[in-house]
Amino acid sequence: MNATLKKVIAEFLGTFTYLLAIAGAAASESPFRGLTAALTLGLMILSLGGISGGHFNPAVSIYFFAKKTISFGTLVAFVAAQLVGAFFGTAAGLALWEKTIQPLSAGNQVNTPIFLGEVVATAGLIFIIGTLVNNKQSNLVWIGVASWFFVASSFTVTNAFANPAVSFGWMFNGISTGSTSSIIIAQLAGLVVAILLLIITGASTAKKAPAKQDAPKFVPAPIVAAPAAAASSPVAAKPSAAKKPAAKKAPAKAAAPKVAAAKTVAKKPAAEKPAAKSAVKN
Repeated sequence: MNATLKKVIAEFLGTFTYLLAIAGAAASESPFRGLTAALTLGLMILSLGGISGGHFNPAVSIYFFAKKTISFGTLVAFVAAQLVGAFFGTAAGLALWEKTIQPLSAGNQVNTPIFLGEVVATAGLIFIIGTLVNNKQSNLVWIGVASWFFVASSFTVTNAFANPAVSFGWMFNGISTGSTSSIIIAQLAGLVVAILLLIITGASTAKKAPAKQDAPKFVPAPIVAAPAAAASSPVAAKPSAAKKPAAKKAPAKAAAPKVAAAKTVAKKPAAEKPAAKSAVKN
């Protein structure tokens, strides 16, 4: 199966399961709705994060696109999968309690507390994800996200949607289209706030700092060691070069007398031959 298709399916499944838990818990009127949604999202990130990154949220996908982690084509595919998953997840969650999705309605009931609550909830979510990823602590993202959603659901009017896909899915469960649009705008504003905070706090460059500090510790070592090795080799070569001429001179002196003696022996027979000739003449 194509790798991109696997990622898209993972995004669909994660978002589908998350909205199923939200809609089902809301339909049951459980007092643990916040905990149910937070744990479900955390488990989906833990289970499917290794395939697609575990976004399940258009705001998160836009953030990683801004970081150039994913391409524009992947962003479009992820957002489409998340919206479709949100729709079917909401329908499935309501069906568990014999309820059905509701027709779309007009109007806008979003006030300042609702808008600001979504800005804060989304900004906190993206800031936590960005900081953990940039600090190479991606293994803790599922815990950080689940914890933030559980906490933020207790101090926001909307129980911390912080997710345009959730807002889209909830549009089929009683929230008007105008309210959904305003909430999504607030979430995108929270995304921008989070990116600015990451830039200001330096969390976006936390990965590069250790590399710059470690490099000088290892670079001078080979530079200092190389001249030391080079200096030791000529010193060791000089004594060996001095010993070789000394060894050559000793045999040269010993050979000189042998050659001279040989010449002397060779001259004696030459001196006897004339004497023999003079004896014959007499």
